[in-house]
Amino acid sequence: MLEIIHISDTHFGPDQSLDIRGANSWKRARALVQAINELPFTPDFIVHTGDIVNDPDEQAYALAEDILSQLKAPLYYATGNHDDVPMMRKSLTFAELDLLVPEADEQMCYRIACPAGKNVEFFVIDGKVPPDDGPHGFVSQSQIEAISEQISGEKPVAVFIHYPLLPVGSRWIDEHLLVTNRSEVVAMLKEKAGDQLRGVFSGHLHRGLTLYRDGILNSAVSSPACEFTASPDDEFCDFIPGGPIPFNHITFTAEGTWVKSYSLPFHDE
Repeated sequence: MLEIIHISDTHFGPDQSLDIRGANSWKRARALVQAINELPFTPDFIVHTGDIVNDPDEQAYALAEDILSQLKAPLYYATGNHDDVPMMRKSLTFAELDLLVPEADEQMCYRIACPAGKNVEFFVIDGKVPPDDGPHGFVSQSQIEAISEQISGEKPVAVFIHYPLLPVGSRWIDEHLLVTNRSEVVAMLKEKAGDQLRGVFSGHLHRGLTLYRDGILNSAVSSPACEFTASPDDEFCDFIPGGPIPFNHITFTAEGTWVKSYSLPFHDE
């Protein structure tokens, strides 16, 4: 049995004062770290699926490192649309990993190599596109090929990526926030992993979400900073500030995958 904690979209600013829709992202990230550290077990590792900072800024990443390094478990990061890979590499502490594409590609695509990675093949994929292209994701062919070569077909497989791979049933989200070449990524995962594919875990939506579609578990965790609306006919995402502190607890067993969502009250100081 493996116990994983999934967090996302902390949106740190360059100092402790940044408010996002009236919510202080630094204070809420501290509350997130405290809640995880108070769990009655120690996770095998923790994955942050991106948008670590609100804008690419070395001071923001330094602030993120100061808070998130207090987590009492190995920590991994995916790249969000607000992130910058060179700054992430410079400022953040990653647990043991095997990089799957050249560092010069500036893509955070790797296999998690801490001891838990011996029993399940865990992959982190980079879906970031140039900011001017919009908030959607795209997975490069080099990453698809690299992960395809790594999947043995003999062990469970799980994937972490900032951007959702499959539609969620909300018009604006499905048109603007997904991985645009998702069919190619999903086809590769299904072909190589088959029944061993245990789930795709993402952020970006600022919503907690669990879908089982086309034989794939898709699980998203919300943001501690603020939530998005996600109604079926939304023509845009509105922000819901001041929500609870969310994180997901994922358990991998020989029989299946469990996702438990935590949604804890935030008490401002």
